[in-house]
Amino acid sequence: MPGYTDKSRRYLRWAAANERRAASAHGQDFKVLLRRIAAQYRELAEQSDDPEAWRAKRRAVGTKPH
Repeated sequence: MPGYTDKSRRYLRWAAANERRAASAHGQDFKVLLRRIAAQYRELAEQSDDPEAWRAKRRAVGTKPH
C-alpha cells in the first residue's frame, strides 16, 4: 500500500475530529451520525491512498464503488 498522501492525512484528521465530537455529544442520534461521518472520512482516506486496492476490497465485499 502506498504511503499516506496529504489528502488522506486530512481525511484521517477529520475522521478523528468527528470521533472526538461523537465522544462528547449528548444525543445518541448525533453520536451515530458523527461516527458514520468519521467512517466515511476513513474510507475516503483509504480510497485516495490506494484506489486499486480499495476497488479490489470493495469487489471482494460485494459492493460497488461510488
